[in-house]
Amino acid sequence: MSTLNEKSNIQNSDSQNSESQDSQKSEAQKVQVEYSVKDAELLEDGKGVMIKAAQKDMTEVENDDPALSAKIHLVNDALDEIGFTWTHAALFCIAGFGYSADSQMEMIQSSVYTYVNMQFLGDNSYPIATQCSYAALIMGSFIFGFGADLIGRKLCFNSSLLLAAVFGMFTGGAGSYPMYVIFFFLSEVAAGGNLGTDVAVFMEYLPSKYQYLNTTMAAWWGVGQTIAAVLAWAFMPNNSCSDAATCTSSNNRGWRYNWYVNSGIILVVGLIRLFVLKLKETPKFLVSNGRDEEAYETIMALAKKHNRHCSLTLEDLKSCGEIKEDYYNAKKHGHSFKKLCTTTWDNIKILFQSRKVTYSTSLIILSWMIIGLAYSTFYNFLYTYIAEHGATGLDSTYITYRNGTIDNVVGIFGPIAAGWLIKVPYLGRRGTMIIGAIAGMAILFGYTTCRTAAADAGFGSATYFLINVYYACLYAYTPEVFPTRARTTGVALCMALGRVAGAFSPVIYWFASSSSSAAPIWACGALIGSLSILAFLMPFEPSKQRTV
Repeated sequence: MSTLNEKSNIQNSDSQNSESQDSQKSEAQKVQVEYSVKDAELLEDGKGVMIKAAQKDMTEVENDDPALSAKIHLVNDALDEIGFTWTHAALFCIAGFGYSADSQMEMIQSSVYTYVNMQFLGDNSYPIATQCSYAALIMGSFIFGFGADLIGRKLCFNSSLLLAAVFGMFTGGAGSYPMYVIFFFLSEVAAGGNLGTDVAVFMEYLPSKYQYLNTTMAAWWGVGQTIAAVLAWAFMPNNSCSDAATCTSSNNRGWRYNWYVNSGIILVVGLIRLFVLKLKETPKFLVSNGRDEEAYETIMALAKKHNRHCSLTLEDLKSCGEIKEDYYNAKKHGHSFKKLCTTTWDNIKILFQSRKVTYSTSLIILSWMIIGLAYSTFYNFLYTYIAEHGATGLDSTYITYRNGTIDNVVGIFGPIAAGWLIKVPYLGRRGTMIIGAIAGMAILFGYTTCRTAAADAGFGSATYFLINVYYACLYAYTPEVFPTRARTTGVALCMALGRVAGAFSPVIYWFASSSSSAAPIWACGALIGSLSILAFLMPFEPSKQRTV
């Protein structure tokens, strides 16, 4: 009899808990419905298309947790109410420099590896360091991308540039090829962690009216490439050896100067991040980890700093209910490796939580893999192809680095153009990606006719510009359609798989360098063109909704 009573009590208790959970869930859904009604009223008021569209959240990507969706809606409302501030402008530059550092590090290696190989390995050596860089970038994407969703954006954001700069300095001082590869690998691990973290930080502070800046921020990619190209142009022609037989450390200092100066620039920006900007954790990350009080304090601190009104209250956030407790909490879970792994796996599953979200994630991953292979192959193979097809003037080191500088300067304006295009009615993110991909394909096909240094400069500039139109949109689109809790995890996964595909480019370059075939260039063009089809098939259009 006692046993029956105990069972009955347990059943009643379970029933009450279930009812309580259902009640919380129902309340969160009610809040969401109320917000939807409010949005509908705004639509009826006719206050303008952009304003109306911006009031709608892309909750479909986060439909597994109604309470979290409701909290994100409130955070979006608060950020919209505060508006764009000088903090956002500073963050655009400082976070954007993470893009710059990533491309800068890659560009350094592409400009110096010939002379590094001459000094340490001799002529015609397989580009081991370049191959290792892809492994480093993959590792960096995982470490910093997964880490930013587990422990927060702030730590990853503040540490990546500093580590990249320090190891970059060591790379420039390497006394042997193994040490060069090791330090270069470590610098690339840190640099490779910037992209996913930086775009998430900026986007999660940004008012919805200015979401197009997520695309424009990719212009910093070209800034980094330009800095590296200008420094290579300045140091390499007059400070490099001419052949392996006579190559010594004393007559081959150009590559070391490149590493020292580039790393010094990155170090300065890293210190600005740490001591000047003093970034607080993003409010969207905080609410997605059950830290409503901290999220509220962060938003209020931003409003107070710039003397802006914000009507959000802590009670508003609390009224949405409790979110699912499937996130990592350092205070609660300590340094449990098992919990870190299970939370990471849970975050990955969020990216495939419904049929539509799975479809979207799959298309994005495939797009990253295609652009990773095509862009890297073009980058590594093109100059060899042009030289072997009788291009006059490209046998000059000065002309080669000059043209590289011109190409990268022009490439800066691709993301700026993309930021304007996505605001054109009926284009948005997907339409702009389609234009960039098709135009990039056409110009790559035309590149096969290049026979002079002047033609190389023209075609190269057009290629960088058009491909960057596509690339900038993809960089912005990727985090915009991923849910808050798994945002940097999703970006890390995409970038890592893109790097995996790009890792085959040195292999293609190695085998193609002895051939005069134009097949790799035609293949690059076809791959770039295929991206327009994938963009057309993508199910979400972030320009019409607020990101969660």
